[in-house]
Amino acid sequence: AVQPGTLASALRNAIPGTESILVHDRRADKFELSGAGFLTYAAGGAEYRVGHLSFFQVNRFLVEKLIEAVTGEARGRLALDLFAGVGLFTVALAGRFERVIGVESNLAAAKDLEMNLQSSGGTSPACRHSTAEAFLPRWHETPDLVVLDPPRAGVESGTLARLKKLAPGRIAYLSCDPATLARDLAVLVGGQEKTGPYEINDIYLFDIFPQSYHMEALVRLRRRP
Repeated sequence: AVQPGTLASALRNAIPGTESILVHDRRADKFELSGAGFLTYAAGGAEYRVGHLSFFQVNRFLVEKLIEAVTGEARGRLALDLFAGVGLFTVALAGRFERVIGVESNLAAAKDLEMNLQSSGGTSPACRHSTAEAFLPRWHETPDLVVLDPPRAGVESGTLARLKKLAPGRIAYLSCDPATLARDLAVLVGGQEKTGPYEINDIYLFDIFPQSYHMEALVRLRRRP
């Protein structure tokens, strides 16, 4: 039997070419690391540092298409990337906007985001370790574009209300859950009467997990005239 404290090393020896392994010993509540602690993932002409405790899109065949669809031809003065993760979209936006702010609540992902933005070559990208709910009430400048890529729970209602007050020209909302996406779009676009401040410009579907029922939906919104 493999003794506690040596499992990560044993796995790495058993699987040649493995870059990094992190094992969580729940009984001792300790982590064992063998390797650098992160991978470097190339996508869309950029390289991303992705640590063990950070999320990254797993479908390598669609990730670049996802970047292209979310960012589109967007350019301008200011972009906010809420729920930024390691900066998949933040890095792409950094070369197109005068200022880009990536907001991420997970500490491990925020560290990766900071590193990725430092090497992005953008003019003035910045990282904020915060939840979107805590960040937006303190932000008072109107962005040209806001990217939303929340977890399955969607965007908190107070955050959507604050977003409507900030009145960005465009919103790109990437969702992994149709129910919460529909709920949040009802706030931004409105119901059948379509009384909300935004209208749907484009809808894209990405089959991130083939042969499963999971679909990633991207809705690009623009502010009504």
